[in-house]
Amino acid sequence: MKKKFIVVFLLAFAACAIWNTFVDTPKVNKSAAISVTEQQHWWNAPMAEVSDSLYPYRHFREAMDSHIKKIPVYVSIGLVPKNMQHAVIATEDRRFYDHGAIDIIGIVRAMYVNFQTGETVEGGSTLSQQVVKNVFLSQERTMTRKAQEVVLAFLLEHNYTKDEILEIYVNTAYFGNNATGIEAASQSYFNVKPERLTLAQSAMLAGLVQAPSYYNPLENYDGARARQKTVLTLMAEQGYLSSTEAARAYDERLHLQK
Repeated sequence: MKKKFIVVFLLAFAACAIWNTFVDTPKVNKSAAISVTEQQHWWNAPMAEVSDSLYPYRHFREAMDSHIKKIPVYVSIGLVPKNMQHAVIATEDRRFYDHGAIDIIGIVRAMYVNFQTGETVEGGSTLSQQVVKNVFLSQERTMTRKAQEVVLAFLLEHNYTKDEILEIYVNTAYFGNNATGIEAASQSYFNVKPERLTLAQSAMLAGLVQAPSYYNPLENYDGARARQKTVLTLMAEQGYLSSTEAARAYDERLHLQK
């Protein structure tokens, strides 16, 4: 059983590495590039820094709980509308409740979709991977960071239930407009508490996570509306609502705060 787990883990990591290397690697501006000698590696970093960076691997639950306590307003999953939960899952990780830390099927599907469209339309990362990246890691796309992400995602799934992971996700995701977490995003865009979000507003917020700055409705309203429509369509396709409900939600007023 142990050997089987190791094999599955290695295959999963290989798939993530291939995804990261060949499909989801953005262009890097020369001015932002860092030479090998300038990069900070754990093996030549001061011992105090190494100890801090390894803490989540040795004491994952304590490290995550410590981060959660620092969130100004942490919203429990019971106060997050089902429509918001469904919008996030439909958009970011449709098989969330069916897979573990990583999703090989999701990676293959995303690679196929992106190959067909010629651009990155879907991501292969699970919500668990996104959570640990948001909390513990940088946004750089390197093999080292991807390896850390996979290991931490397994630890997350081992220590928390799926509902708890979804709860952490909506409280740590960046929604643009200087709003991190569902509480800040709800107040920033709509001036409402998370539990009062409508279906239309939930679909709008769920769509922002992919590219928060670009889809910010206060700056790019047309782009945000197009993304909102995509989210509603995905929710209808996955059975969370009917096509009629999706169309009606798209026509609703958003009550955006200017």
